[in-house]
Amino acid sequence: MSPHRLITVRRYKVSNDVLILILANLDPPSLWRACKAFRRIYVLVMEFQPLLYIFELAIAGMRDGPAPHSYKPSITRLQLLISYRKDWPRLNWTHENKMTIPGNSRAGVSGGFLYQIRAHHNSQYTLELAELPSCRTNRPPSLTRHIRFITPQIGYVAIDCAQSLIVTGHAFSGQNGDIGVRLQIRDLWTFNKHPRSPTFIYDFSAGGPNPIFNMPIVICGDKLAISLEFTGAKTKHLILNWRDISQARWLDDQDIHFLNSNYLLVVKRSRGVPVLNIYNISKIDAVTVEREYELPELWMNSIIEFVPNTAPLADEASSPEALFYPDPSIRVLLISAKTPVMGSAPVRNWLFINESYFRPTSRRDRLRVSWKQWCEYCVIRDFSPNTIIHGPRIISNRVLYVESDAIRPSSRGGGYVSAPHLNIIDFAPYPDSANRVEHAWSLLGPRTLLVPNELSREIPAMTPVEDVGVTEDNIVVFHVKPINILTFGVPKVRH
Repeated sequence: MSPHRLITVRRYKVSNDVLILILANLDPPSLWRACKAFRRIYVLVMEFQPLLYIFELAIAGMRDGPAPHSYKPSITRLQLLISYRKDWPRLNWTHENKMTIPGNSRAGVSGGFLYQIRAHHNSQYTLELAELPSCRTNRPPSLTRHIRFITPQIGYVAIDCAQSLIVTGHAFSGQNGDIGVRLQIRDLWTFNKHPRSPTFIYDFSAGGPNPIFNMPIVICGDKLAISLEFTGAKTKHLILNWRDISQARWLDDQDIHFLNSNYLLVVKRSRGVPVLNIYNISKIDAVTVEREYELPELWMNSIIEFVPNTAPLADEASSPEALFYPDPSIRVLLISAKTPVMGSAPVRNWLFINESYFRPTSRRDRLRVSWKQWCEYCVIRDFSPNTIIHGPRIISNRVLYVESDAIRPSSRGGGYVSAPHLNIIDFAPYPDSANRVEHAWSLLGPRTLLVPNELSREIPAMTPVEDVGVTEDNIVVFHVKPINILTFGVPKVRH
């Protein structure tokens, strides 16, 4: 054959300038995978800071925020992002603030605010909102906002800063002794009626005389979930479209959790077996069951609950000033099970799985998923019955809780409670293969992407810990009197 007719393959080397332009258009996970596959791309990314910022977003489980790069360039974001990625798993906060609240106040964390509710003798209440610091959203400790409102009776608060929405609620004694509930749907900054709500006040009957001892409120887009926990271990939930209050429905399921504003995950019992159901709530007056997942038979007599994940469910829920924010696709779902044991404290198990695992299906042969199938994607951690736990609280892919042992015998006689420890379980999107998993993990599913990285830090036992709260930027430790606000990402001041 003539050499002129031989087929030749020519490879043209793409210049670094062109390759950088191509790589700059990749999302963080795609850039991370490209770096793992091609040494040349990895070297280029390490040398070019805008690409390194995208790479670090993937490792940290974050997405680039809506704040313009002309305001905060990639180099500034990169420095703060690396600080977050390294400091959070090590519980290495860089700023600490102590607040003392009056003894008659009810305090909590919601929507990036620390709230305090205080009653007065004239049937009026004071609601104080203290914005928690966040250098990620241009709110360092010196620039946080503090708001105070005088209001009629309130007992519970939920805040959605992205929608400028605050919902307050309380229970009251209605006609014939029945218990009623009043919700007030307000604008966060003016405390007037929210402009997108058709009404300022929404009253409804709780359906009987039994007292309500807890009433958590959850906001998800245009939906509200109000869970009424009665004395006697009975719970029921109201799902409400706060932009159209004619759409409301009661659910008697054991617990509920928003997957998004159209889908709800619920714990219930089917033929005596505990299961999870996906409900389609896009039309509240016509709720449909999309899928069912069996839970372990060992949990037949357990109290099964979801632990709310307070990270944004969708991109549009992040602050417009955010430099970066948690990637909604890596959210971790935590299911807590307490199983009673004769003559002992209940056994406590925490089940973790990627929240994105739960989705509807159009295939009829996959409507029911056995525990044997989906346990392969789960990890389960067990706790000693003698362990005292405050929490857990979960933000994106991180779990925080305070742990102390029950009273131990002392060599001097009597007993003592060990110093509390602040604990974190970090599920990195791309974990280090060298992470060691402790024996407390009774299940590590062979197909799970979750690799737990645990760390503990002792809290000085000056006063007992009552609760713990968490945001993307803060850990809030509630002691008997003071509140400790531990903030990540605040630059250290050099003296």
